Amino acid sequence: MTEFISGLPNCALRNAWLTIGNFDGVHRGHQALIQSLNQRTAARSGQSVVLTFWPHTRIVLGYSSEPFLLTTLQEKNRQLQAAGADVVVTLTFNQSLADMPAEAFLEQVASAIQPVGLLVGPQFRIGKGRQADFAFVRNFYELRGIECESVPAFELKGQRVSSNRVRACLSEGRVDEAAELLGRPFSLEGEVRHGKHLGSKLGFPTANLTPEPMQMLPRFGVYATRVQLEGQTLVGVTSVGVRPTFESSSLPNVETLILDFDETIYDKIIRIEFVSFLRPEFRFDRVEDLIAQIDEDKTQTRRIFENGS
Repeated sequence: MTEFISGLPNCALRNAWLTIGNFDGVHRGHQALIQSLNQRTAARSGQSVVLTFWPHTRIVLGYSSEPFLLTTLQEKNRQLQAAGADVVVTLTFNQSLADMPAEAFLEQVASAIQPVGLLVGPQFRIGKGRQADFAFVRNFYELRGIECESVPAFELKGQRVSSNRVRACLSEGRVDEAAELLGRPFSLEGEVRHGKHLGSKLGFPTANLTPEPMQMLPRFGVYATRVQLEGQTLVGVTSVGVRPTFESSSLPNVETLILDFDETIYDKIIRIEFVSFLRPEFRFDRVEDLIAQIDEDKTQTRRIFENGS
């Protein structure tokens, strides 16, 4: 069972091997890094420790004004646990931490956790202005008896797996490729809210989900999805977009028509897992044409899941 700690721990962790990063998405590269971390702790009956930050550093530093997060804090923690981390330490990232020199940050971490080793990826940098690269950190820590290693980039089909590569796939609607990089489908999770009941009026009631404000949405369009609801796995057709046929809202909506399901689920938590892109979002001149297209979306979705997706 993973232990979750908010802020630096008050006492040293046991024979800890440490890694540090944002870990947004907890993609297959992150998973491979944690697996390597566990291999190093196994011989000493130690603990693998993931030190991460929330909010994401890019938000505090002002690098991103558009939604870009692949995971909420809750989802990130869930996936770090699934990846096998023994301990997850989450530091509140604020301007004070952003301005901290690398030496001061590394000293604080070493004093609190007292790791026997540090394992990071090839793009690792730390400290104010990302001033400290792996060579700097290794020199700093090895003087204190902390072993330091860097693992090569994790590649899939000859290309490095990264959070930005996942984002690029999602922005183009390639949710199947994003799933390969993540090792699981990209998902959105939230409480089912009351909408304008436009789907119900057409005979297709939908579950409306409001994602976290900075969480990235896939390309606007319609997707075949799985719906996780209170231990049930259901099949859905999910529309992501601004409802151009009815209102062309300035804020995007995430609406899911759950197939073969007619329960009222307002205020319940659902998770939408994106499996396959069906079509782009577009405006219909006639409501009858929209209804016919929704029927076709349902047929395509059933076919996708019947074929084993």
